Amino acid sequence: MPFQFRKEAIEENLNSNFPSQGQGNPPLYYSLSEVVVPTYSINEVAEGSGLPENLQTAFDFSTNRALANNATVTIANTPGFYKLLINLYFETLGAPAVVADILIDTGISNKVIYQFYEATSTAGLQGIDSQYMTVFLRSGDTLTCSTNNTAASIVVTSRQIADSNGNLVNPLGFSFA
Repeated sequence: MPFQFRKEAIEENLNSNFPSQGQGNPPLYYSLSEVVVPTYSINEVAEGSGLPENLQTAFDFSTNRALANNATVTIANTPGFYKLLINLYFETLGAPAVVADILIDTGISNKVIYQFYEATSTAGLQGIDSQYMTVFLRSGDTLTCSTNNTAASIVVTSRQIADSNGNLVNPLGFSFA
């Protein structure tokens, strides 16, 4: 038979988070064994005091905007996680093909993480592409966007949502009351 013990701090937390399970009932006893089975989490998100992800990642006054038209533009170069909204507008002029990229550049090499390519030689083809993306930058990485000619513009809206250690960055000015 497992060893039973009573811990008031755990019991109080259980009673406050799950009131129908303990208050007014006989004291709760917990069993110890060699097998640990997680049954519930006592953390800010589980108890409802954490900010939900869709609110924590909201664009705010610190949001950045990068626009590239026949150029390469830096979006971000601080390590961490970024939420991106990518909007691409293009009109084909015949030739050359329309190319728009988002790259992570290390200074030595780069990696394309998003690319739009329209190879048509038909003049007058118009289009829009819009996507959300989350990107992680390491120390020394630079996130850039570019297009290859004036027939395409890429607009990238970005906000850092966590630092490089995964600590969440709440929207500018937000605090729990």
